[in-house]
Amino acid sequence: MLKSPITFAALLTLPGCITSIPDGDGDPAIALSRFDSCESMNHHLTDSLTRNFTQGRSFGNDIGLAEEMPDSGAETSTPKEHSTTNVQEVGVDEPDMVKTDGSHIYLLTDGVLSIVQSWPAEDAKEVGSLPLDGASEKMFLLGDRVLVYSSDWVETDRASWGAQTRLQVVDVSDRSNPTLVASKTLDGELVSARMIGDDVYTVVRNSISLPDSTYMAIWSVMDEVYEDHYWGGSSSSRGMARAEMTARIRPIIADAVFGMAREDILPSVTHENGEKEAIMDCTSVFHATEASDAALTTVAHIDLGAAEITVTGDATGIMAGSTTVYASTENLYVAQSSSAWWDGFSSIERTTRIHRFELDAEKTEYAASGEVDGYLHNQFSMSEHEGLLRVATTYDDWWWGTSTDDEKSGNNVFVLDAEMEDMPIVGELTGLAPGEQIYATRFQGDRAFMVTFVQVDPLFTIDLSVPTAPEAKGELKIPGFSSYLHPIGDDHILGVGMNGDWDGRMDGIAISLFDVTDFSDPKQQDQVTLECDNSWSEALFDHHAILVYGDTVAIPAYGWSHHGMWRETSGLMVNSIDTKTGLTTRGFVNHRPLVEALYCEVDEDCSDTSYMPQMRRSLVIEDMLYSISDLGVMVSALDDPEIPVAVVPII
Repeated sequence: MLKSPITFAALLTLPGCITSIPDGDGDPAIALSRFDSCESMNHHLTDSLTRNFTQGRSFGNDIGLAEEMPDSGAETSTPKEHSTTNVQEVGVDEPDMVKTDGSHIYLLTDGVLSIVQSWPAEDAKEVGSLPLDGASEKMFLLGDRVLVYSSDWVETDRASWGAQTRLQVVDVSDRSNPTLVASKTLDGELVSARMIGDDVYTVVRNSISLPDSTYMAIWSVMDEVYEDHYWGGSSSSRGMARAEMTARIRPIIADAVFGMAREDILPSVTHENGEKEAIMDCTSVFHATEASDAALTTVAHIDLGAAEITVTGDATGIMAGSTTVYASTENLYVAQSSSAWWDGFSSIERTTRIHRFELDAEKTEYAASGEVDGYLHNQFSMSEHEGLLRVATTYDDWWWGTSTDDEKSGNNVFVLDAEMEDMPIVGELTGLAPGEQIYATRFQGDRAFMVTFVQVDPLFTIDLSVPTAPEAKGELKIPGFSSYLHPIGDDHILGVGMNGDWDGRMDGIAISLFDVTDFSDPKQQDQVTLECDNSWSEALFDHHAILVYGDTVAIPAYGWSHHGMWRETSGLMVNSIDTKTGLTTRGFVNHRPLVEALYCEVDEDCSDTSYMPQMRRSLVIEDMLYSISDLGVMVSALDDPEIPVAVVPII
């Protein structure tokens, strides 16, 4: 059944002047509240910009579906099983460059959406494509609709450049003729997105810039003040310089901010016809007490199952800096480090504030805020479980010379009551591996696994069964590190990272299997590495590049070796997982057949052509493996992956 038209809700994240606080006992310094007028928002923004220019560490800002149409191509059977995108939470999809419904594969290459008929495997072929606007990055697939995210930079009215995120909805019911049915452009750069059912939540960050003439005036003042007072001066001299600079540049910034049109500050959506529409007003923006980065983080809702793609409803937001986003099926969490509100001179807090939003389609609303010591590594540093938010952080010096609490150095796990408006900490485990930092975290029910690293890789096992008293149960020290952890049943953890030696030197990409049957005594059961002098993998920083399906694990890997001359290799490491016997190498899949298909004539000797395309992704349909590189798709049997069954160039 078709749903009502797409709705567009939104939020924006972080600090400012409190005018009111949510009902309850939330900490006024942390809880967010709305601006009561555009004037108060402008004053806060002026304070934020002034602080950013005078904090001494930067001269700028801180860092139901449409009716299905018959496929015009040949009829294909529908496979019963296939892998999906590797995501953090079951039921919460994440966008990626490749998606599949089993019978077809959808992939983005060089700004083009390509559709490959994937079943039957031996008949795999490209059946359709559609060029898209902007730099296409990732997408969602829902039935016969694909939502593609593209990024772009546009020149603004103030002769500066601003980021935009384009959401293009493609009807793929006729796979041979994909059709663009809607295109909406949001101000701001894409931070993250999640899809739960038909509901898509898109997080974008919108920087607020000043006219070029204002920057020139500010820099002129800064040059004068720094030359007269700052360089080589005493702490009191630097303090005087800051005070003078603030007094002189704040009026310049205030004139610019109060002279800016609302659309130069608040984000908008641009429709297909070029019409631009604001998605929020000043009183829809949330903020905290301190001045923050001059940026807005917006969470936009779209119903991808709607019959007609329209944008309606009011958006809300937060004045915010850099963000880490995590989502469960019910809540979305936005985290912000204290680097976004530190003034550059006063004692540093080294904390992270986390803001919770209740996901309810267009009714998504800000609900609560909490704070923890340290900073987060990535989205896997947060996990919601039975009304609790577990957060893993590293507490160390993130800016030269800012250490104030060395006794707190280390890595931590905090348990917050996510259902209360002030999200209080109800349990904590602090001080693990002082002087090291988190490289990977994975929560599994009432257990957690954490990898820290400096020279060797301690894998910690953490018991969260008593939320008020988290306990470190075991520790395993091995060379190298894991940057991604994946549970294999209840008693094993798969790690993807780098192998190394005891002196901290890295020597190659590695897949490890850890036995955590005895939770207090984890063991490395097995490890496989790429046999090259040096190797690297996209899987080290993007978990979507990792395939874990049944007893198969596969990751793209790139290597260099020197035997008289440098030789490069790129391919897919394919291994079997057996919790009793360990890891077994099935093969290393390269896309030499695609090179030959695209660049070598039928009778030409290509033996001297050493080029190997970059491997990006892999997936499984029934008992077949589909490896995907920059040149296309190769199909092979899962138990014999190096022998191609079909080769599909993407031109």
